[in-house]
Amino acid sequence: MFIFIKHGDNQQFLVNTNCAVVVLLHYIRSKVKLPKTSTIDLCEQTGKMKMLFLMKPTLAEYASKYLTARSTYYVCKVERGPPGTRLENGYRAFVPLLKNPEPRLLVALRIQCDTLERRRIQLLKMQEAKKVVIIEPTPSAPSKPSGRSDKKKSTRKSPTLRNRPDLRKDKRRQLNKTTKQKK
Repeated sequence: MFIFIKHGDNQQFLVNTNCAVVVLLHYIRSKVKLPKTSTIDLCEQTGKMKMLFLMKPTLAEYASKYLTARSTYYVCKVERGPPGTRLENGYRAFVPLLKNPEPRLLVALRIQCDTLERRRIQLLKMQEAKKVVIIEPTPSAPSKPSGRSDKKKSTRKSPTLRNRPDLRKDKRRQLNKTTKQKK
């Protein structure tokens, strides 16, 4: 199946979606003459981003799984923070590569960009909270000596066999007594 891609001054071209997402994005990037390092994505006419740029670059994920056949999509450039800074991975804007984008489209893209950035910051905060905190050891109370200091303590959670009577020995004794009585 195929989709329509709109960009620039009302220019459009067809794209076959029966390919990997990575290949599709590479082809679209070359058609709109963007450098290989620029991050792009597609959005619907309503402004809903497809978030294809967030997918892991594998050849197993086909674009037809995420894109509706015979639909029209706009090419959007994903602007990130300045390289080498703390905001380098932050999302600044989703910019449609159209000459005169509709205001509703721009508002929808801005809302999605802000939401994605808030989620990214929440994940960073959660990761920082999960980091191991070094706790100083507290002095512990001296343990009471038990009468079994020279014996190894069992690591078993069930009762040990030493405390249970050995029924096998009793059965053997009874067997021996009955055999002796019969003789």
